[in-house]
Amino acid sequence: MAKSKMSKVAKDAKPVDKIADKQLQELKELQVKLNNILLNLGNAEVAKQAMLTAHIALKLEWETMTTSLEEEYGQVNISLEDGAISPIEEE
Repeated sequence: MAKSKMSKVAKDAKPVDKIADKQLQELKELQVKLNNILLNLGNAEVAKQAMLTAHIALKLEWETMTTSLEEEYGQVNISLEDGAISPIEEE
């Protein structure tokens, strides 16, 4: 005959129907901290996605601008400090 499995309970333990108030408070505080971390992670992911979308848009704008400049001036180096154009040096 199989032995029944019983949960491990200290031999001297008194039967209780709920945890201590202090334990419940600590448990609630831990749950709030976990929820806050998950919320912050979600917000960070949303911000990350927004930045990636902005990056893609700016990269497309950059490529459009450089293509336009290349059509007008050819393949040259352009100084971002003063707009000076110089030929591309070949190695």
